[in-house]
Parts: sequence; C-alpha cells; structure tokens
Amino acid sequence: MNELPLIAIVEDDRWMRRSLERLLKSAGFRAETFVSAEDYLAAGNHEGTGCIILDIGLPGMSGFELERRLTADCIRRPIVFVSAHDEPEVRDGATLAGAIAFLGKPLDDNSLLNAISSALQ
Repeated sequence: MNELPLIAIVEDDRWMRRSLERLLKSAGFRAETFVSAEDYLAAGNHEGTGCIILDIGLPGMSGFELERRLTADCIRRPIVFVSAHDEPEVRDGATLAGAIAFLGKPLDDNSLLNAISSALQ
C-alpha cells in the first residue's frame, strides 16, 4: 500500500495553518505544520515531503529566504508560495524562486489542491 503524500505547511498564522491542515487531510494528504521557516529547518529530515506550502511573509526568515536556503542545501521540493500580498513583484519573486504556483490569500481551496496535485506529478 502506498503511503499518502506528505505536505509541509509553513505558515505563521495559526488559523490559516489549522485550516490548511484540515483541508489537506480531508483531501487525502498527510500534513505537517510549521510555525516558521526556522521551525521547518529544525525539524530536520524532510525526505518524505512531497510538497511545501510556504508563506512568503513569515516573521524571521521569509519564505523566499527559506527557499534559497533549501536550494543551497540541495533540498529540492516543489513549493506552492502563498501570500497576503498579491502584487506583481511578489508573484515575480515566486516565479523566479521556481514556484509550482503562487496563490494570494485568502486561498481558494480548489486552486490550492490543483497546485498540490501538479506538484506531486
């Protein structure tokens, strides 16, 4: 039996984190949540992670900084960037960072699930 894909959620907003976790579990994914980029890095082994939902505007290390750190450490996972700042320069930054998708908040559930499905293919 295949194990369900693990999706990492790196989001500082508690309500958003819990909402995303519930959505993903109801869609048949395993979800692990992290309150910050530093929390994600401290967790260590991310071999089983199929995709990361990554807030850009995290306190401390930003989502873009985390992506650069993972790339420098040769840890490559598909990333769906999310942000409350849905502006052209933020979208361009996500594209340059190699995002599978960029979604502005509030998130559309179907758009997020479609982006995750694309990331896992």
